[in-house]
Amino acid sequence: MLKQFFSFTLPHFLILTLSMAGERSVVSLRDFRSKELKVEGIELGKSTAIHIQALGAGGASGATWSGEDLFARGWIINARTRAIVWEMTKENTSEEDDDLSCEENIKLEPGSYEVYFAAPTFSYHTWRSHFTINIDHRKKPLFGGDEGGDGEWFKGWWTEDLPGVWEKRSKEWGIDLLVKDSDASSVQKFSAPRDLPNVVFKATGLGEHEVIRQGITLNEPLAMSIYALGEKPDDADLADFGWMVNAATRERVWEMTPRNTHHAGGADKNVMFSRRVTLDKGEYVLYYITDDSHSSVDWNAPPPFDPLNWGVTLSTETEAEMNKVKPFDYREDENVIAKITKVGNDEYRQEEFSLKDKARLRVYAFGEQSNSRRTLADYGYIMDARTREKAWEMDVDRCSHAGGASKNLFVDELINLPKGSYVLTYKTDDSHSYDDWNDSPPFDEEHYGITLMGAGKNFKMDVVSKGGSGRDNSAIAQIGRVGNNADKSQRFHLDRPTKVRIYAIGEGQKRTMYDYGWIENAKTGDVVWEMTYAMGFHAGGARKNRMVNTTILLEKGDYVLRYTSDDSHSYGDWNEDPPDDPQYWGITLYEDTPDVPEAPPAPGLPPPPTPPPKP
Repeated sequence: MLKQFFSFTLPHFLILTLSMAGERSVVSLRDFRSKELKVEGIELGKSTAIHIQALGAGGASGATWSGEDLFARGWIINARTRAIVWEMTKENTSEEDDDLSCEENIKLEPGSYEVYFAAPTFSYHTWRSHFTINIDHRKKPLFGGDEGGDGEWFKGWWTEDLPGVWEKRSKEWGIDLLVKDSDASSVQKFSAPRDLPNVVFKATGLGEHEVIRQGITLNEPLAMSIYALGEKPDDADLADFGWMVNAATRERVWEMTPRNTHHAGGADKNVMFSRRVTLDKGEYVLYYITDDSHSSVDWNAPPPFDPLNWGVTLSTETEAEMNKVKPFDYREDENVIAKITKVGNDEYRQEEFSLKDKARLRVYAFGEQSNSRRTLADYGYIMDARTREKAWEMDVDRCSHAGGASKNLFVDELINLPKGSYVLTYKTDDSHSYDDWNDSPPFDEEHYGITLMGAGKNFKMDVVSKGGSGRDNSAIAQIGRVGNNADKSQRFHLDRPTKVRIYAIGEGQKRTMYDYGWIENAKTGDVVWEMTYAMGFHAGGARKNRMVNTTILLEKGDYVLRYTSDDSHSYGDWNEDPPDDPQYWGITLYEDTPDVPEAPPAPGLPPPPTPPPKP
């Protein structure tokens, strides 16, 4: 052919003018100096022979690098099914200087097709080194700044004007589809992408740091088609992905996972879900999130075969079924009872609330997984204000990936709490928190922390008392917030035999206590009770944090409450992670009886815990 004869002497754009006589171009996608992706839709009225001429790049390998993907390439998909029907590969191309040329003849049946060409990255190789860079057209200039910028560095290293090399080559890249003159009238163009049939909701063409929340009501059970494209980097969690929850139960009814997705074409990390999912009658919330790269605004690797549908689309099988689906606006914060959000490094925050009756609540919390993988470094929990026992705690096994770094986790679940007073608590370590991330942040930065809400449309906020807990505050004696090198005591008197609850937190290691409390008989000096390592259990935070929460019977008389600490790891001066209830570092006694009159806490201390009712 003439093309082959002249290919070593003529530029590619001139070669195209020498196509076979009697042919006409119906698609021409050329010149990628200012745009990384171009597309054209064609409708074929009859079975048509297509002559493809394309020039791309990539697929090289050498002594110091392995084979690479084509970084400038074209392909064709069926606009109705979104399936690939032809693509440019190493096998159907031949080398043309530093690029790859493709000339093929294919036959397409009547129908709609979309022709794509993309050049999102640029690879360059020399005998001693090689590199691949992302061509981000949002940056001006593409290869760095002025003198001393990336462009100057490239010139100095490769002794070539790499921006100039790229511009020259990218101008010639592209794809042309030609048909016989007699077939041209049966080819019609349309604007791609062509919509899927019976779409009830779509969020596509998504960019970076996007968060989609969409409410959907189903009037009756329905098998819904979900078509979603996303990103899964090697050996990592999905970066761009979606899921759906039952709005009433917060149970996940669908999600994209490594197991239920498959390759979507282009880079290996492009994945897709395309399947029907049967849902019961009810309300649902669809989520879709993206991270900080590789999206419709800038691909940092070859895009998928259906790049303009990056995101999620919901559709029904028939047009009549569309009436069974009603989208609604969804708000994340409804019936907020207590909220601790935008939490920074080294913070310990609490919010108190009381429930006048049992209630079903929603917990929406974000945190950070620790290096041990089985524990959390940033997390929240709910304490019973009377007993200081945890009524709920954020747990790794019940968390889901929160987007961004793999250590970002979140929980979205319903819990039941009985009538009572509670303390919502959140604590963080010294890194990776709101507005100071040391890795990619979670998808909902504004909610980093914990939010507690009433669940369901019928929840009544008048069952909640915010702020003060209204709990029993009848402390008999209290030594709290104890610092280093302390030796504290407090006398107290009992005018009758009394069942006393002891709540103490201290430091212990290797079966020995270093910060601990005890009770002495004031007259004899005898120790009537002492905190030991064996009777305690982990108090949260560092393993050496120990807690005792028990009851004893004390006879009528005078006593001395004592507490001692060593030279390190105490309230306000922790050398490891503090306990979950740090302000109670010390010892507190209170009468273990229900419905006793309130008394103020010891000076400078928060209200002490209150015992539960007797069985």
